Formats: sequence, C-alpha cells, structure tokens
Amino acid sequence: MIGEDRIVTDELKTAIDRVQSTGAFVSIATGRTLTPALRIARESGAAGPVICFQGAMTYEQESNTTVRHEMLGAAESEIAIKTMSRVVSELMMFLGNDVWVEKRSEWTDGYGQRMGVDIRDTDSLLEMSDRCPTAIVGVGDPEIIEPLVHDLHSRMNGTALVTHSLPMFCEVEAIGAGKDLAIESLAASLGIDQQSVIAVGDGKGDQSMIEWAGLGVAIEGGHPDAVDVSDLVIATPEQSGLVNFLNDLVDRRMFAGSNSL
Repeated sequence: MIGEDRIVTDELKTAIDRVQSTGAFVSIATGRTLTPALRIARESGAAGPVICFQGAMTYEQESNTTVRHEMLGAAESEIAIKTMSRVVSELMMFLGNDVWVEKRSEWTDGYGQRMGVDIRDTDSLLEMSDRCPTAIVGVGDPEIIEPLVHDLHSRMNGTALVTHSLPMFCEVEAIGAGKDLAIESLAASLGIDQQSVIAVGDGKGDQSMIEWAGLGVAIEGGHPDAVDVSDLVIATPEQSGLVNFLNDLVDRRMFAGSNSL
C-alpha cells in the first residue's frame, strides 16, 4: 500500500476516496498490531473495518469496537513459548494493547516506539500462557527463523496458525486467524460475495487473502508465493501502482451496481 518511506501520498488518499465514493468498502489488512494499523487507516482515509494481527483481529472504526478476535489457547501458547524460547533472541507475547517480554533489549524498546505500543516486563511468559494472547512472536536471524517456522507448524499439527510475514519473524496466532478467514468473515457481515472482493498485497502473509479474493492482486517484486497465486500483478507504490489500479477501477465503473470490498 505504501512504499519504503512509509508515507501515505495525497494521490493514494484521493484514489481511496474515489473508490469509497462509489459505495465500496476499503479496509486495511495487516500483520501489524491495532495501533499502527489504525494509524495507517486514518492517514489514508480507508474507512472500512481494520484487519490486523495477520487476521486475528477485526476492528470497526466507526463504532470503535472489536468485531472479531481469535485468541490462542493455553496449550498452543505453551508450545509456542517453549519451542521459540530455545532458539530466538527476542520473544514477545501480544496481550490486549500491550507487548510482554521476559528480556528487554534495544530492539524491543525500539519496536514499541515504532509501533506505538507499551512493552511490559514479566518474569515468565510461560506462566502467562493461559491469558489468551492474540499472538506470540519470535524474532531472530532468518536462517534460524525459517526452520523454526516449519518445526512449529509440525508441532502445532493444525491447532494454531504459524506465519512468517517477514524473514526475521515467526508468528503464532489462533487457528481462526489468517487474512483470508478475516476477509471472508468481514465480507459476509457486509453482505458482499467472494467474487466482489479485491485483495492487494505483497507479503507472504498476504498470500491467503490474495488467493481467496475474487480478484487477487500482488505487487511487483513481492513475495513469490503471493505473486504466484495472484490474478494480477501491479507496479510498486513508488511507481504509483496501487493509485493507478484504484483509479482505473473507478474509471471503468467496476464498483457500480454491487457491494464491493
């Protein structure tokens, strides 16, 4: 949606406003926590419900309420904490609006500042495994994280979602999370059929929603798995790919006559 500079351009704001003026919904779907997700939604003017935590949470901006929240159970949390704590340098539990850690570092403090979330200390994440966290995230070198993702996926055996949105992240969420399931649930609640959903993304975490949507759109240079399942590939944000794509949809009256997401 935005480039490496993390700036929401005026051109993108205008394009989103044009889409919404047709009656279509525009929602942000991200792996980030609620606070930065809301910030991007408000900066861009995307007024639809915000999907965050890789699809584990959906937040309705208009009413300021959480309308969907899939949380980890104690057993899955315990497996994630025990497995990741053996190999990663940073381990974080996302609980409510806070991030809990056993060991603070410059990285975790910086993460809190960048994301706008509070970092809180605990003697034992394992003892908090029954608190129903939204996510547990391990951070480490990519050569460590990739095999860890496969190991955890095997250990969970379908009881939790193990994602790998960035090379240094191993994320564990409830099995009901996932951007595809979040968008499917949101579309159903809005009375929008699958074929009327357009999903745009560039990361590994976007693969499922791109594949599920009626029109799945990947970004040039994005993760190969996202590109492979897409129906269309558009240019990068630096080349105004999303801006041009949205404006083209409006110009061709693609949203006329039916609800769209």
